Amino acid sequence: MSKLSIEAPAQGLPSVLERILASRKIAVAAARARVTEDELRRRAAQRVPRDFMAALAAGYEAGGAAALSVLTEEENFEGRLEYMQAARAATRLPILRKDFIFCSSQIWEAAAAGADAVLLIAAMLDDRTLHGLRAVAEDAGLAALCEVHDEPELRRVGDAALIGVNSRDLHTLKVDLGRGLDLGRQARAGAIAVAESGLRTRADLERAREAGFGAVLVGEHLMRAGDPGRELTRMLGGFVKLCGLTNGADAEAACRAGADAVGFVFAPGSPRRIGRESARTIIAALPKSVMKVGVFAGVAAEEVADLAAECGLDAVQLHGNYSLDQGRVLVQLVKVWRAVGMPEGAGELAAWAEFADGAVLDSAVVGGTGRSFDWSAAAPCGRLPLLLAGGLNPNNVTQAIAAARGVRGVDVASGVETAPGRKDHAAMASFAQRARAAFEEARQ
Repeated sequence: MSKLSIEAPAQGLPSVLERILASRKIAVAAARARVTEDELRRRAAQRVPRDFMAALAAGYEAGGAAALSVLTEEENFEGRLEYMQAARAATRLPILRKDFIFCSSQIWEAAAAGADAVLLIAAMLDDRTLHGLRAVAEDAGLAALCEVHDEPELRRVGDAALIGVNSRDLHTLKVDLGRGLDLGRQARAGAIAVAESGLRTRADLERAREAGFGAVLVGEHLMRAGDPGRELTRMLGGFVKLCGLTNGADAEAACRAGADAVGFVFAPGSPRRIGRESARTIIAALPKSVMKVGVFAGVAAEEVADLAAECGLDAVQLHGNYSLDQGRVLVQLVKVWRAVGMPEGAGELAAWAEFADGAVLDSAVVGGTGRSFDWSAAAPCGRLPLLLAGGLNPNNVTQAIAAARGVRGVDVASGVETAPGRKDHAAMASFAQRARAAFEEARQ
Protein backbone atom coordinates (compact mmCIF):
# COMPACT_ATOMS: atom_id res chain seq x y z
CA MET A 1 0.00 0.00 0.00
CA SER A 2 1.49 3.33 -1.02
CA LYS A 3 1.72 6.18 1.47
CA LEU A 4 -1.33 8.40 1.13
CA SER A 5 -1.67 12.11 1.68
CA ILE A 6 -3.96 14.89 0.51
CA GLU A 7 -2.33 17.41 -1.79
CA ALA A 8 -5.49 19.56 -1.91
CA PRO A 9 -8.59 19.59 0.23
CA ALA A 10 -11.71 17.80 -0.93
CA GLN A 11 -13.95 20.00 -3.03
CA GLY A 12 -16.16 22.27 -0.95
CA LEU A 13 -14.25 21.62 2.26
CA PRO A 14 -15.79 23.66 5.11
CA SER A 15 -13.56 26.49 6.28
CA VAL A 16 -13.33 25.06 9.82
CA LEU A 17 -11.95 21.77 8.52
CA GLU A 18 -9.69 23.54 6.01
CA ARG A 19 -8.02 25.52 8.80
CA ILE A 20 -7.62 22.47 11.02
CA LEU A 21 -6.32 20.34 8.16
CA ALA A 22 -3.67 22.94 7.31
CA SER A 23 -2.35 22.93 10.88
CA ARG A 24 -2.48 19.13 11.06
CA LYS A 25 -0.39 18.78 7.90
CA ILE A 26 2.38 20.78 9.55
CA ALA A 27 2.22 18.76 12.78
CA VAL A 28 2.08 15.40 10.99
CA ALA A 29 5.04 16.33 8.78
CA ALA A 30 7.05 17.05 11.92
CA ALA A 31 5.99 13.73 13.45
CA ARG A 32 6.98 11.83 10.29
CA ALA A 33 10.39 13.47 10.44
CA ARG A 34 10.86 12.16 13.99
CA VAL A 35 9.63 8.58 13.40
CA THR A 36 9.52 6.82 10.05
CA GLU A 37 6.44 4.94 8.89
CA ASP A 38 8.46 1.71 8.75
CA GLU A 39 9.28 2.11 12.44
CA LEU A 40 5.61 2.76 13.21
CA ARG A 41 4.71 -0.43 11.37
CA ARG A 42 7.24 -2.35 13.48
CA ARG A 43 5.75 -0.99 16.71
CA ALA A 44 2.21 -1.63 15.48
CA ALA A 45 3.05 -5.30 14.89
CA GLN A 46 3.72 -5.68 18.64
CA ARG A 47 0.20 -4.56 19.57
CA VAL A 48 -2.36 -7.19 20.59
CA PRO A 49 -5.51 -6.34 18.55
CA ARG A 50 -8.92 -5.92 20.20
CA ASP A 51 -12.16 -6.19 18.26
CA PHE A 52 -13.66 -2.69 18.00
CA MET A 53 -16.53 -3.91 15.80
CA ALA A 54 -17.50 -6.69 18.20
CA ALA A 55 -17.57 -4.28 21.12
CA LEU A 56 -20.04 -2.02 19.32
CA ALA A 57 -22.22 -4.90 18.15
CA ALA A 58 -22.40 -6.30 21.67
CA GLY A 59 -23.86 -3.08 23.00
CA TYR A 60 -22.94 -1.21 26.13
CA GLU A 61 -20.59 -3.06 28.43
CA ALA A 62 -22.31 -3.63 31.77
CA GLY A 63 -23.99 -0.25 31.75
CA GLY A 64 -20.83 1.63 30.76
CA ALA A 65 -19.14 2.38 27.47
CA ALA A 66 -18.62 -0.23 24.77
CA ALA A 67 -15.51 1.60 23.57
CA LEU A 68 -13.57 4.81 24.22
CA SER A 69 -12.95 7.71 21.84
CA VAL A 70 -9.73 9.58 22.58
CA LEU A 71 -8.86 12.94 21.00
CA THR A 72 -5.24 13.19 19.91
CA GLU A 73 -5.30 16.49 17.97
CA GLU A 74 -3.21 18.97 19.96
CA GLU A 75 -3.52 22.49 18.56
CA ASN A 76 -7.30 22.88 18.34
CA PHE A 77 -8.67 20.29 20.79
CA GLU A 78 -5.93 19.93 23.41
CA GLY A 79 -5.53 16.21 22.72
CA ARG A 80 -2.34 14.18 22.83
CA LEU A 81 -1.25 10.80 21.51
CA GLU A 82 -0.09 9.96 25.02
CA TYR A 83 -3.70 10.16 26.26
CA MET A 84 -4.57 7.20 24.07
CA GLN A 85 -1.66 5.19 25.43
CA ALA A 86 -2.73 6.01 28.99
CA ALA A 87 -6.32 5.01 28.22
CA ARG A 88 -5.21 1.66 26.84
CA ALA A 89 -3.25 0.97 30.01
CA ALA A 90 -6.27 1.84 32.17
CA THR A 91 -9.02 -0.14 30.42
CA ARG A 92 -9.71 -3.23 28.36
CA LEU A 93 -12.23 -1.36 26.21
CA PRO A 94 -11.32 -0.86 22.53
CA ILE A 95 -10.05 2.64 21.71
CA LEU A 96 -10.87 4.91 18.77
CA ARG A 97 -8.28 7.49 17.76
CA LYS A 98 -10.27 10.65 17.08
CA ASP A 99 -8.18 12.97 14.96
CA PHE A 100 -8.04 14.59 11.53
CA ILE A 101 -6.44 11.74 9.61
CA PHE A 102 -5.32 12.26 6.03
CA CYS A 103 -2.23 10.07 5.53
CA SER A 104 -1.15 6.50 6.12
CA SER A 105 1.52 7.34 8.70
CA GLN A 106 -1.19 8.64 11.06
CA ILE A 107 -2.91 5.27 10.89
CA TRP A 108 0.27 3.35 11.62
CA GLU A 109 1.02 5.83 14.38
CA ALA A 110 -2.42 5.08 15.86
CA ALA A 111 -1.79 1.33 15.71
CA ALA A 112 1.66 1.73 17.28
CA ALA A 113 0.15 3.76 20.13
CA GLY A 114 -2.48 1.09 20.87
CA ALA A 115 -5.59 2.22 19.00
CA ASP A 116 -8.19 -0.30 17.84
CA ALA A 117 -9.98 2.03 15.41
CA VAL A 118 -9.48 5.33 13.60
CA LEU A 119 -11.84 8.10 12.50
CA LEU A 120 -11.95 9.00 8.80
CA ILE A 121 -13.89 12.21 8.04
CA ALA A 122 -15.39 12.00 4.55
CA ALA A 123 -15.77 15.80 4.32
CA MET A 124 -12.00 16.32 4.34
CA LEU A 125 -10.94 13.38 2.15
CA ASP A 126 -11.27 12.90 -1.60
CA ASP A 127 -12.55 9.53 -2.77
CA ARG A 128 -9.15 8.05 -3.57
CA THR A 129 -7.72 8.99 -0.19
CA LEU A 130 -10.80 7.92 1.76
CA HIS A 131 -10.86 4.43 0.30
CA GLY A 132 -7.08 4.14 0.36
CA LEU A 133 -6.96 4.97 4.06
CA ARG A 134 -9.67 2.41 4.74
CA ALA A 135 -7.40 -0.17 3.13
CA VAL A 136 -4.43 0.99 5.21
CA ALA A 137 -6.53 0.69 8.37
CA GLU A 138 -7.44 -2.87 7.40
CA ASP A 139 -3.76 -3.69 6.83
CA ALA A 140 -3.00 -2.27 10.29
CA GLY A 141 -5.73 -4.34 11.92
CA LEU A 142 -7.83 -1.29 12.80
CA ALA A 143 -11.53 -0.63 12.32
CA ALA A 144 -12.35 2.53 10.35
CA LEU A 145 -15.24 4.73 11.48
CA CYS A 146 -16.18 6.69 8.36
CA GLU A 147 -17.87 9.93 9.39
CA VAL A 148 -20.50 11.61 7.20
CA HIS A 149 -22.58 14.77 7.48
CA ASP A 150 -24.90 14.65 4.46
CA GLU A 151 -26.32 12.34 1.80
CA PRO A 152 -23.50 12.81 -0.78
CA GLU A 153 -20.92 11.85 1.85
CA LEU A 154 -23.04 8.84 2.87
CA ARG A 155 -22.98 7.64 -0.75
CA ARG A 156 -19.21 8.21 -0.93
CA VAL A 157 -18.36 5.90 1.99
CA GLY A 158 -19.92 3.04 0.00
CA ASP A 159 -19.66 -0.33 1.71
CA ALA A 160 -18.06 0.92 4.93
CA ALA A 161 -18.89 -1.37 7.85
CA LEU A 162 -18.85 1.47 10.41
CA ILE A 163 -20.58 4.73 9.50
CA GLY A 164 -20.55 7.69 11.89
CA VAL A 165 -23.39 10.14 11.26
CA ASN A 166 -22.49 13.55 12.70
CA SER A 167 -25.43 15.86 13.43
CA ARG A 168 -23.12 18.90 13.50
CA ASP A 169 -23.09 21.16 10.44
CA LEU A 170 -19.40 21.69 9.66
CA HIS A 171 -20.06 25.06 8.03
CA THR A 172 -22.01 26.61 10.94
CA LEU A 173 -21.07 24.14 13.75
CA LYS A 174 -24.75 24.03 14.74
CA VAL A 175 -26.19 20.68 15.83
CA ASP A 176 -29.47 19.30 14.46
CA LEU A 177 -30.05 15.86 15.99
CA GLY A 178 -33.22 15.28 13.99
CA ARG A 179 -31.37 15.84 10.71
CA GLY A 180 -28.64 13.44 11.76
CA LEU A 181 -31.10 10.72 12.73
CA ASP A 182 -32.89 11.08 9.39
CA LEU A 183 -29.57 10.63 7.61
CA GLY A 184 -28.77 7.56 9.70
CA ARG A 185 -31.95 5.86 8.54
CA GLN A 186 -30.47 5.88 5.05
CA ALA A 187 -27.30 4.04 6.06
CA ARG A 188 -26.54 0.83 4.22
CA ALA A 189 -28.19 -2.29 5.61
CA GLY A 190 -25.59 -4.39 7.39
CA ALA A 191 -23.45 -1.43 8.44
CA ILE A 192 -23.26 -0.29 12.04
CA ALA A 193 -24.42 3.32 12.14
CA VAL A 194 -22.99 5.45 14.95
CA ALA A 195 -24.86 8.62 16.00
CA GLU A 196 -22.55 11.54 16.80
CA SER A 197 -23.15 14.98 18.38
CA GLY A 198 -26.18 16.38 20.20
CA LEU A 199 -26.84 13.34 22.42
CA ARG A 200 -27.50 14.35 26.03
CA THR A 201 -30.35 12.28 27.49
CA ARG A 202 -31.68 8.75 27.54
CA ALA A 203 -34.52 9.98 25.34
CA ASP A 204 -31.91 11.01 22.75
CA LEU A 205 -30.38 7.52 22.90
CA GLU A 206 -33.80 5.94 22.45
CA ARG A 207 -34.44 8.13 19.41
CA ALA A 208 -31.12 6.98 17.96
CA ARG A 209 -31.96 3.33 18.59
CA GLU A 210 -35.39 3.71 16.99
CA ALA A 211 -33.73 5.33 13.96
CA GLY A 212 -31.62 2.20 13.49
CA PHE A 213 -28.33 3.31 15.04
CA GLY A 214 -26.29 0.52 16.59
CA ALA A 215 -24.11 2.80 18.73
CA VAL A 216 -23.67 6.40 19.82
CA LEU A 217 -20.57 8.52 20.31
CA VAL A 218 -20.96 10.95 23.22
CA GLY A 219 -18.09 13.27 24.05
CA GLU A 220 -18.67 16.91 24.96
CA HIS A 221 -21.73 16.26 27.15
CA LEU A 222 -19.87 13.74 29.33
CA MET A 223 -16.76 15.89 29.57
CA ARG A 224 -18.84 18.78 30.92
CA ALA A 225 -20.32 16.56 33.65
CA GLY A 226 -18.80 16.65 37.11
CA ASP A 227 -18.61 12.83 37.14
CA PRO A 228 -18.60 11.51 33.54
CA GLY A 229 -19.00 7.89 34.61
CA ARG A 230 -22.11 8.55 36.68
CA GLU A 231 -23.56 10.75 33.95
CA LEU A 232 -23.06 7.96 31.41
CA THR A 233 -24.89 5.51 33.67
CA ARG A 234 -27.70 8.06 34.06
CA MET A 235 -27.95 8.51 30.29
CA LEU A 236 -28.08 4.77 29.75
CA GLY A 237 -30.73 4.36 32.44
CA GLY A 238 -28.72 1.63 34.11
CA PHE A 239 -28.16 -1.84 32.66
CA VAL A 240 -30.91 -4.45 32.68
CA LYS A 241 -30.23 -8.16 32.21
CA LEU A 242 -33.14 -10.59 31.95
CA CYS A 243 -31.81 -14.07 32.62
CA GLY A 244 -32.78 -17.73 32.53
CA LEU A 245 -34.41 -17.66 29.09
CA THR A 246 -35.33 -21.03 27.61
CA ASN A 247 -37.41 -20.29 24.52
CA GLY A 248 -37.59 -17.88 21.61
CA ALA A 249 -40.86 -16.22 22.59
CA ASP A 250 -39.53 -15.23 26.01
CA ALA A 251 -36.22 -14.06 24.52
CA GLU A 252 -37.99 -11.84 22.01
CA ALA A 253 -40.24 -10.46 24.76
CA ALA A 254 -37.16 -9.67 26.87
CA CYS A 255 -35.73 -7.65 24.01
CA ARG A 256 -39.02 -5.81 23.52
CA ALA A 257 -39.05 -5.05 27.25
CA GLY A 258 -35.81 -3.13 26.74
CA ALA A 259 -33.24 -5.59 28.06
CA ASP A 260 -29.61 -4.61 27.48
CA ALA A 261 -28.62 -8.24 27.95
CA VAL A 262 -30.33 -11.63 27.96
CA GLY A 263 -29.00 -14.64 29.83
CA PHE A 264 -28.96 -18.35 29.00
CA VAL A 265 -28.14 -20.88 31.72
CA PHE A 266 -25.89 -23.80 30.77
CA ALA A 267 -25.36 -25.06 34.35
CA PRO A 268 -26.19 -28.77 34.83
CA GLY A 269 -29.13 -29.34 37.16
CA SER A 270 -30.60 -25.88 36.75
CA PRO A 271 -34.36 -25.80 36.01
CA ARG A 272 -33.51 -23.07 33.49
CA ARG A 273 -30.82 -25.03 31.69
CA ILE A 274 -30.82 -24.71 27.91
CA GLY A 275 -29.14 -26.91 25.34
CA ARG A 276 -26.54 -25.57 22.95
CA GLU A 277 -28.63 -26.10 19.83
CA SER A 278 -31.65 -24.31 21.27
CA ALA A 279 -29.48 -21.47 22.52
CA ARG A 280 -27.76 -21.10 19.16
CA THR A 281 -31.08 -20.92 17.31
CA ILE A 282 -32.61 -18.39 19.70
CA ILE A 283 -29.53 -16.17 19.81
CA ALA A 284 -29.24 -16.04 16.02
CA ALA A 285 -32.70 -14.44 15.82
CA LEU A 286 -32.09 -11.71 18.43
CA PRO A 287 -30.98 -8.11 17.76
CA LYS A 288 -27.24 -7.53 17.65
CA SER A 289 -27.59 -4.59 20.02
CA VAL A 290 -28.66 -6.90 22.90
CA MET A 291 -25.85 -8.75 24.70
CA LYS A 292 -26.12 -12.52 24.89
CA VAL A 293 -24.68 -13.90 28.11
CA GLY A 294 -24.06 -17.56 28.95
CA VAL A 295 -24.35 -18.50 32.65
CA PHE A 296 -22.04 -21.32 33.73
CA ALA A 297 -21.46 -23.38 36.86
CA GLY A 298 -19.95 -26.86 36.96
CA VAL A 299 -19.00 -26.69 33.27
CA ALA A 300 -15.35 -27.22 32.28
CA ALA A 301 -13.61 -24.04 31.13
CA GLU A 302 -12.83 -25.66 27.77
CA GLU A 303 -16.52 -26.34 27.21
CA VAL A 304 -17.39 -22.79 28.26
CA ALA A 305 -15.12 -21.49 25.51
CA ASP A 306 -16.59 -23.93 22.99
CA LEU A 307 -20.19 -23.00 23.84
CA ALA A 308 -19.41 -19.29 23.70
CA ALA A 309 -18.04 -19.62 20.18
CA GLU A 310 -20.69 -22.02 18.89
CA CYS A 311 -23.71 -20.17 20.31
CA GLY A 312 -22.51 -16.63 19.57
CA LEU A 313 -22.26 -15.49 23.19
CA ASP A 314 -21.01 -11.97 23.89
CA ALA A 315 -20.07 -12.76 27.50
CA VAL A 316 -19.81 -15.67 29.91
CA GLN A 317 -20.97 -15.36 33.54
CA LEU A 318 -18.93 -17.66 35.78
CA HIS A 319 -20.44 -19.01 39.03
CA GLY A 320 -18.67 -21.35 41.41
CA ASN A 321 -15.19 -22.81 41.33
CA TYR A 322 -13.60 -21.13 38.34
CA SER A 323 -10.02 -20.07 39.00
CA LEU A 324 -8.34 -16.79 38.17
CA ASP A 325 -6.12 -18.63 35.69
CA GLN A 326 -9.17 -20.04 33.89
CA GLY A 327 -10.69 -16.58 33.82
CA ARG A 328 -7.55 -15.08 32.30
CA VAL A 329 -7.63 -17.67 29.51
CA LEU A 330 -11.33 -17.22 28.78
CA VAL A 331 -11.13 -13.43 28.69
CA GLN A 332 -8.85 -13.71 25.66
CA LEU A 333 -11.78 -15.29 23.81
CA VAL A 334 -14.94 -13.67 25.21
CA LYS A 335 -16.02 -11.12 27.81
CA VAL A 336 -15.95 -12.57 31.32
CA TRP A 337 -18.31 -11.65 34.18
CA ARG A 338 -17.53 -13.13 37.60
CA ALA A 339 -20.47 -13.97 39.86
CA VAL A 340 -19.88 -13.91 43.61
CA GLY A 341 -22.07 -14.76 46.58
CA MET A 342 -22.47 -11.77 48.87
CA PRO A 343 -21.22 -10.68 51.26
CA GLU A 344 -18.66 -13.48 51.62
CA GLY A 345 -17.52 -13.33 48.01
CA ALA A 346 -16.76 -9.60 47.96
CA GLY A 347 -13.12 -10.31 48.71
CA GLU A 348 -12.69 -12.05 45.34
CA LEU A 349 -13.51 -8.96 43.33
CA ALA A 350 -10.17 -7.17 43.58
CA ALA A 351 -8.32 -10.06 41.93
CA TRP A 352 -10.91 -10.53 39.17
CA ALA A 353 -11.05 -6.77 38.57
CA GLU A 354 -7.57 -6.94 37.05
CA PHE A 355 -8.92 -8.57 33.89
CA ALA A 356 -12.66 -9.35 34.07
CA ASP A 357 -15.27 -7.28 32.22
CA GLY A 358 -17.83 -7.21 35.02
CA ALA A 359 -19.10 -8.82 38.22
CA VAL A 360 -22.52 -10.07 39.33
CA LEU A 361 -23.30 -9.71 43.04
CA ASP A 362 -25.67 -12.51 44.04
CA SER A 363 -26.93 -14.06 47.24
CA ALA A 364 -25.60 -17.48 46.33
CA VAL A 365 -22.62 -18.51 44.24
CA VAL A 366 -24.70 -20.64 41.86
CA GLY A 367 -27.54 -18.11 41.54
CA GLY A 368 -31.19 -18.53 40.57
CA THR A 369 -32.28 -19.11 44.18
CA GLY A 370 -34.61 -16.10 44.42
CA ARG A 371 -32.93 -15.07 47.69
CA SER A 372 -31.62 -11.56 48.25
CA PHE A 373 -28.76 -10.20 50.36
CA ASP A 374 -28.09 -6.92 52.10
CA TRP A 375 -28.00 -4.64 49.07
CA SER A 376 -26.12 -1.94 50.98
CA ALA A 377 -23.13 -4.32 51.04
CA ALA A 378 -22.55 -3.58 47.35
CA ALA A 379 -19.61 -1.23 46.92
CA PRO A 380 -17.55 0.00 43.92
CA CYS A 381 -14.51 -2.06 42.97
CA GLY A 382 -12.17 -0.02 40.79
CA ARG A 383 -13.02 -0.17 37.10
CA LEU A 384 -15.13 -3.34 37.46
CA PRO A 385 -18.79 -2.79 36.44
CA LEU A 386 -21.15 -4.36 39.02
CA LEU A 387 -24.56 -5.93 38.42
CA LEU A 388 -26.94 -6.51 41.32
CA ALA A 389 -28.73 -9.89 41.41
CA GLY A 390 -30.43 -12.18 43.88
CA GLY A 391 -34.11 -12.05 44.76
CA LEU A 392 -34.93 -9.05 42.58
CA ASN A 393 -38.41 -8.53 41.17
CA PRO A 394 -40.55 -5.62 39.91
CA ASN A 395 -41.72 -4.83 43.44
CA ASN A 396 -38.29 -4.46 45.07
CA VAL A 397 -35.93 -3.36 42.30
CA THR A 398 -36.45 0.33 43.10
CA GLN A 399 -35.53 -0.25 46.74
CA ALA A 400 -32.52 -2.40 45.78
CA ILE A 401 -31.03 0.22 43.45
CA ALA A 402 -31.53 2.95 46.05
CA ALA A 403 -29.74 0.86 48.70
CA ALA A 404 -26.81 -0.37 46.58
CA ARG A 405 -23.72 1.75 45.95
CA GLY A 406 -21.78 1.75 42.73
CA VAL A 407 -23.84 -0.79 40.77
CA ARG A 408 -24.36 -0.15 37.08
CA GLY A 409 -27.10 -2.65 36.46
CA VAL A 410 -29.51 -5.32 37.69
CA ASP A 411 -29.94 -8.99 36.80
CA VAL A 412 -33.20 -10.91 37.29
CA ALA A 413 -34.36 -14.46 36.57
CA SER A 414 -36.88 -16.06 38.97
CA GLY A 415 -38.41 -12.70 39.92
CA VAL A 416 -40.09 -12.37 36.51
CA GLU A 417 -41.28 -15.96 36.06
CA THR A 418 -44.56 -17.86 36.17
CA ALA A 419 -42.53 -21.09 36.55
CA PRO A 420 -38.78 -21.88 36.35
CA GLY A 421 -37.68 -21.00 32.84
CA ARG A 422 -41.07 -19.54 31.86
CA LYS A 423 -41.18 -15.76 31.83
CA ASP A 424 -44.01 -13.39 32.61
CA HIS A 425 -43.77 -10.90 29.76
CA ALA A 426 -45.59 -8.13 31.63
CA ALA A 427 -43.34 -8.63 34.66
CA MET A 428 -40.20 -8.33 32.50
CA ALA A 429 -41.43 -5.06 31.02
CA SER A 430 -42.38 -3.74 34.46
CA PHE A 431 -39.02 -4.73 35.92
CA ALA A 432 -37.08 -2.99 33.15
CA GLN A 433 -39.20 0.15 33.36
CA ARG A 434 -38.92 0.43 37.14
CA ALA A 435 -35.18 -0.25 37.07
CA ARG A 436 -34.64 2.54 34.52
CA ALA A 437 -36.63 4.98 36.63
CA ALA A 438 -34.74 3.97 39.78
CA PHE A 439 -31.35 4.48 38.14
CA GLU A 440 -32.47 7.88 36.88
CA GLU A 441 -33.57 8.88 40.39
CA ALA A 442 -30.43 7.52 42.03
CA ARG A 443 -28.20 9.68 39.80
CA GLN A 444 -29.98 12.99 40.53
